[in-house]
Amino acid sequence: MKRLQAYQFELMPNGEQSRAMRQYAGCCRVVYNKALVWQNEQYQADNTFKFGYTKIANLLPLWKSELAWLKDAPSQA
Repeated sequence: MKRLQAYQFELMPNGEQSRAMRQYAGCCRVVYNKALVWQNEQYQADNTFKFGYTKIANLLPLWKSELAWLKDAPSQA
């Protein structure tokens, strides 16, 4: 019989860590919203447009150059 096991950890960040976590979440939200707007614009222009990860990932360096504060967040976020 297979046994499933999980671990649960409680995060207790200090003030600086909490601010950093909120900043990273905000950066992720901005990138998601920009990607969503870009996808909607592309789809409205051409209904047969195929969405792919690589097309959107190639836009990320451009967005980082436009928004300097976006470089502060880790690229894995």
